[in-house]
Amino acid sequence: PAPGLAGSAVATALAGFLVSVQFRPAAAVPVAAALAVPVGLLAVAHRLTRPWRPAGVLAVVTALLAGTAWTGADRLYERYYGPTHPVSATPPAPVDRVLWLWAGALTPTSFTVTARLVAGVRAARLVVRAETGPDTARYGGTGAVRDDTGRTVRLTVTGLRPGTRYAYGLEVDGRPDPARGRLATPPAGPASFRFAVGSCARTGSTGRVFDAIRATDPLFYLNTGDFFYGDVDTDDLPRFRRLYDRTLTSPAQAALYRSTATAYVWDDHDYGPDNADAGSPSRPAAARAYREAVPHHPLAEAGPDGPIAQAFTVGRVRFLLTDTRSARSGAGVPAERRTVLGERQRAWLEAELRAGRDRYALVVWVNPDPWIDAPGAGADTWGGFAAERRRLADVIARAGVRNLLMVSGDAHMLAIDDGRHSDYSGTGGAGFPVFHAAPLDRTGRVKGGPYSSGTRAEGGQFGLVSVQDPGRGPVTVTLSGRTYAGEEVMRHRFRSPRP
Repeated sequence: PAPGLAGSAVATALAGFLVSVQFRPAAAVPVAAALAVPVGLLAVAHRLTRPWRPAGVLAVVTALLAGTAWTGADRLYERYYGPTHPVSATPPAPVDRVLWLWAGALTPTSFTVTARLVAGVRAARLVVRAETGPDTARYGGTGAVRDDTGRTVRLTVTGLRPGTRYAYGLEVDGRPDPARGRLATPPAGPASFRFAVGSCARTGSTGRVFDAIRATDPLFYLNTGDFFYGDVDTDDLPRFRRLYDRTLTSPAQAALYRSTATAYVWDDHDYGPDNADAGSPSRPAAARAYREAVPHHPLAEAGPDGPIAQAFTVGRVRFLLTDTRSARSGAGVPAERRTVLGERQRAWLEAELRAGRDRYALVVWVNPDPWIDAPGAGADTWGGFAAERRRLADVIARAGVRNLLMVSGDAHMLAIDDGRHSDYSGTGGAGFPVFHAAPLDRTGRVKGGPYSSGTRAEGGQFGLVSVQDPGRGPVTVTLSGRTYAGEEVMRHRFRSPRP
């Protein structure tokens, strides 16, 4: 019994250590306590047949093991899973009947709001007012609040004035709710503007980086994936809903999302487990949760669980958001047939790139995963899909696309390449600038490369892209890598279309 008791105590301490590393104390303590129950029962049984002194020594040793494991795990959790920079002082938004709300699908004359409401309410209506000019409310229709959609409503308002700031809120069961948001519609024609970009934030982060993004007052905020680190590996819709709830109610993030419009496309950790692909069991739940919770632009493919690729235009700039997870090939597919996008999404992207060459001054391809990387079997970057990357690069080269900018996340770094390393075509002439902007609140990590401006791998980082449009001819684009303190640590400027 004594060796068995000692072995159980050590095993329990190790298991408690692993649980504590992966989960917050509120979750880890009950699990570790449950694992310790058999040890306690063994100790009682041992006491009935043995003197007190050996049992007391064993109890002290067990307590020391548990304390050491807990302390080490707590420090490891803070290092790898905790905040990477100072926490924001933004207070939580008060909740009456609206748990959270945010806006997207922005156009010069319309936008969409999604919101989750508390149990017991029946209907909600979107109310929009211009911040200047006549104080006349516009309404975005009424949505029924149903349990089968997680009590989430999707409401769109149209007929707005271009280039105008608006405030919005909800009437819930005929009574105004105190939850409020604001945004600006873009001008109808050529326009100078800026947008913020970032990715990779621990679930529920309330870091100061979100305050820094809000302080730049962007036209919209673009999230390029890993919106949260759920790592869901089952078809669990309620779990995805809880992850969206935790993210969208985090004080600093909620304040950002209520201050501007948002565009967002997932990567692996907010779609499924690490390095997830089309075969992930989480795919149906991830797709449904995204369509419920996110105020996205019209999707390029119909269907309940197809890729979430989408496109929109601001002035003379076209944005192409690609889904690099839900159609991605899994292990075992021959190298020449491996795909990140799938055939239909790739055909859509190729058509958009060809059309965008002459139609727009700048095309921004939002590609969540690193493009610049050496070929390598099994790589989670585009290096693991070299044949498809070569095909897309050849399309860019043959079409003479000279107005392309790629914006990416996934890698926990700021990085800029001016186009000298991004050409994977067989003929040359397909290079374009690449901007990585991450991590919002994760530990630093470099992926891929090389990058002409180098890399910076620290937590609390984001990007700001400014477009200066004179109305005709090329536009001037400035890429700015920034920290949570608002400090610019990386910069690159170019003209598009490039000569």
